[in-house]
Amino acid sequence: MPSKTLPLKIKQVIKNAITKLERPLGQEAFLDALILLEYILKKDRSWILAHDEEIINKKDLLAYNKLITKRANLWPVAYLTGEKYFYGYKFLVNKNVLIPRPESELIIETILPLLNKKTVLIDLGTGSGCLIISLLLQNKNLKQAIAIDISSLALKVAKQNARNYGLSKKITFIKSDLLKNINFKKLDNNNIIIMANLPYLKPSEMKEPSIKHEPKQALVAGTDGLKYYRELASQLKNICQKTILICEINPGQKNGFKKIFPKTEFRKDLSKKIRLGIIKM
Repeated sequence: MPSKTLPLKIKQVIKNAITKLERPLGQEAFLDALILLEYILKKDRSWILAHDEEIINKKDLLAYNKLITKRANLWPVAYLTGEKYFYGYKFLVNKNVLIPRPESELIIETILPLLNKKTVLIDLGTGSGCLIISLLLQNKNLKQAIAIDISSLALKVAKQNARNYGLSKKITFIKSDLLKNINFKKLDNNNIIIMANLPYLKPSEMKEPSIKHEPKQALVAGTDGLKYYRELASQLKNICQKTILICEINPGQKNGFKKIFPKTEFRKDLSKKIRLGIIKM
């Protein structure tokens, strides 16, 4: 931040922040400066704008400047505030989990009509737990819910989010490499729905600045981005139960995904891009 003599008014602090953020963020600078100030001051945007002549104290200014410096280096706002809204619910996030994306809400909309009291719901690559928790908050009558991740640190975040919504006893959390640690024989002949939001980026796509601070193991999947879906297909060959698999994919992976799961039905998101692959087994 530019060196300024204290005390500083809120409007000057915002102006300084925008100056620092404009080059890396462009039009996002003003909004991000406000969001981060809301977080520091514990005040909403309308209060801040209505009281911009007030003086900001030194402690808050130092904390705010640190966040602005990180945001200028493209740290996601969600990691700086430690939270992100998804499907209308607030979730804790940190550098160990991917930040929930609005396009993943299509998974919720697709699965909700399929749920009933006999459904066993499996969330593969649960991350923050935003998908399975959102679904349980919408439908609390599921027979069983299982959240899986290969990362212990990610599972820690998902468990905390489940506790925050009173769902700890509703979800079984399992550390596993895809489905390796799941005993499907114990699931009997229930209706199994597996949602898989697995890593699907190519190494070259990791050059995108907006994702450079997110966990690489949750993003990259081999040279074509489909490594884990091939492994999943191999594991599913040994499962006899009636299962519906719903996967989020990169819009450009349709043909490659179809080779792995020939019976795939694809679904587009609001921007008319292919986003989900639905396979009935």
